[in-house]
Amino acid sequence: MASTVMEKKPARTTKSQAEVKRLQDELEALKKRFEERLAALETMVPKPEEHLSVETLAVISAAVTAFLGKKVKIRSAHLLHPTSQWAQAGRAIVMASHNLKR
Repeated sequence: MASTVMEKKPARTTKSQAEVKRLQDELEALKKRFEERLAALETMVPKPEEHLSVETLAVISAAVTAFLGKKVKIRSAHLLHPTSQWAQAGRAIVMASHNLKR
């Protein structure tokens, strides 16, 4: 009886190893397909502008001038990358705390 049990064990181990190998190969194939699809999607998404255009700065300047009621000069401006809701709320609180003279 003991020899029969010992003989079946290696066959089961080989079968398990083959199943693990098959799953690894399947996972690699899925990973490759995912990377290809991701690369295709990245080419479809437009790149964000690194600098603000002159027209955008003019519109911002006009909006701030209309809001404050006096001519403003933009000294610097830059794009913010997408952040969390917490960061946006924090910036809003800081900006709201400034004392603007009219």
